[in-house]
Amino acid sequence: MDSVTQFVLGASISGALLGPRIGPKALLIGGIVATLPDLDSFVPLDDAIDNMTYHRGFSHSVIVQTALSPFIAFAIGKIAPSSWQHKKILFLTVWLALITHSLLDSLTTYGTQILWPLEIGPPVALPSVFIIDPIYTLLLLTGIAAIFLARRKPGGGYRMNRIMLGLSCAYLAVGLTGNTIISSRASADPVFRDMRIHVQPTAFNLLVWQVTAVSEDKLATGLTSLVNNCGMHNLVTVPRHQIPPGVKDIPPSVKRLEWFTDGFYSYGEKDGAQTITDLRMGFYPNYVFSFKFADKSTDEAVVVPPERIRLTYTERADELFSMITETLKGCDAS
Repeated sequence: MDSVTQFVLGASISGALLGPRIGPKALLIGGIVATLPDLDSFVPLDDAIDNMTYHRGFSHSVIVQTALSPFIAFAIGKIAPSSWQHKKILFLTVWLALITHSLLDSLTTYGTQILWPLEIGPPVALPSVFIIDPIYTLLLLTGIAAIFLARRKPGGGYRMNRIMLGLSCAYLAVGLTGNTIISSRASADPVFRDMRIHVQPTAFNLLVWQVTAVSEDKLATGLTSLVNNCGMHNLVTVPRHQIPPGVKDIPPSVKRLEWFTDGFYSYGEKDGAQTITDLRMGFYPNYVFSFKFADKSTDEAVVVPPERIRLTYTERADELFSMITETLKGCDAS
């Protein structure tokens, strides 16, 4: 999820646990701790694909977070001595602020390496919420705003914060249920027979979902609504390309992207360059993460340092939002 949401989630958790004991300063403690895992995005790497695939790695591991929680709690106790008077609650707060960051990220398409360094498979991704969801964020913001605004009143807004934290969890449960419903629907659709299926909510909502399916030689993707059962809208079925001809050795970072996407990738060619694309984020043919990794001026491709192919906002989102609106209209939509 975005950093603002992670901050308010940590603040809400800390407000529920530490808040009644040390006051509104608990919001700042929880918020800062909850943003620490995303500091890995500032680690410079020379490879554009590595910059993507090593994010949500070691710093998002619940194993690492559990090991570091006592040290972070001790440091907070030194900075804010009043919190150290409740050291057990402080440790629990720190631990929950960290691991809920990773668990929330694992509910998005991007995926999270929550058990790093154990190599048990690709990053965990059970897409149940979009990477930015205004409703989820506003639920949490309402709770922490209640603490701040009622800080001089009896009760201090802590009950409201706990209620909103509970409602935010219920909202995620709705997303998990939606994933299950749409996955079941897609599995029964003849269009996706004998294909691996990936299901995710579309931007900023839980009502319209995108289904992406792959086989060895085919890609199929389309939109469907959780509030009606009108089948797939804007269905696209195209060939899926494997290792391009002329490329003798696939670079390690490109192979890592194959792993990172859990197999939902496709090779291709654009403007004479060989590319690899993550098929989970974006809609055909405009995907968010597509990388050039080889030039092909002759029969043999020449591997080059991976370079991300960036799209304009119009290319990425303008048409997609129109398709989402059409899907919401129901069975009569074109």
